[in-house]
Amino acid sequence: MVDWVAEPVTATFVDTHAHLDDPAFDADRDVVIDRAVQAGVGLVVNIGYRPRRWTTTRALASASPRVSAVLGLHPQHADEFTPSTCDELEQCIVQAEACAVGEIGLDYFRPGPAPAVQRHAFEQQLLLAERLSLPVVIHQRAAEADCLNILQGAQPSLRFVLHSFEGSERLATWGLSHGHYFGVGGLMTRVGSNHLRGILAELPLDRLILETDAPYLVPAQVKDRRNVPANIPVIARHLAELRGADLETIGSVTTMNAVAALGLRIPPLPQQTDRPDRVVLP
Repeated sequence: MVDWVAEPVTATFVDTHAHLDDPAFDADRDVVIDRAVQAGVGLVVNIGYRPRRWTTTRALASASPRVSAVLGLHPQHADEFTPSTCDELEQCIVQAEACAVGEIGLDYFRPGPAPAVQRHAFEQQLLLAERLSLPVVIHQRAAEADCLNILQGAQPSLRFVLHSFEGSERLATWGLSHGHYFGVGGLMTRVGSNHLRGILAELPLDRLILETDAPYLVPAQVKDRRNVPANIPVIARHLAELRGADLETIGSVTTMNAVAALGLRIPPLPQQTDRPDRVVLP
């Protein structure tokens, strides 16, 4: 199992994808954010993925300088998309000063809205991102061909983050050739993710950003089955070992990447803390 030890590092980490407004955090949300800061995570990007989550994400980002908002309509909720919903989303993005549109895309893996419904919502939200000159966080699962067709037809100036990148060589080649970013999370730490790790070992480090997808996708060997932003250093350590790099390099480069990808402003960390942000892997 992973052990935490109080050995501070200078790098500030960013969790570029979390759901802190999930009910899983209702009992201790402030504690979870404080623990993230203690672990060296200077900012958490919270994803509001449907109308009722736009409200909670906005409230969370307003209440905490450690949280930034991303708002969009997840493909599993594409049946909630209407012209008025799109107008509401645009208003919420502007009011929340959201740093991106997302997570949006296609998901054919689970039962949900029909593919045509998902594609329409996806395409309209890409147009919204273009109007607002914002980057886009992409969710893709079991829909690679359709997703790529839509992305290839989007405005070339749009910047994409491929959330929870699963290791597709086709997506990797396309994303890299167009200067987009790849989200690296708990998935890459799992025993069955050798193919993904192989691709992540070859992708340029300046294209990678860190994410938890908290409370989901807990990294391997973490006891708590609820993922939290404080696990970002665990993921960073796995990536450091994969790349033959030190933890501080992974932290600083992925943080710079997150700033470039999403235009983030990261508050400085407290100067004097006993931060459990070094991890010892078995």
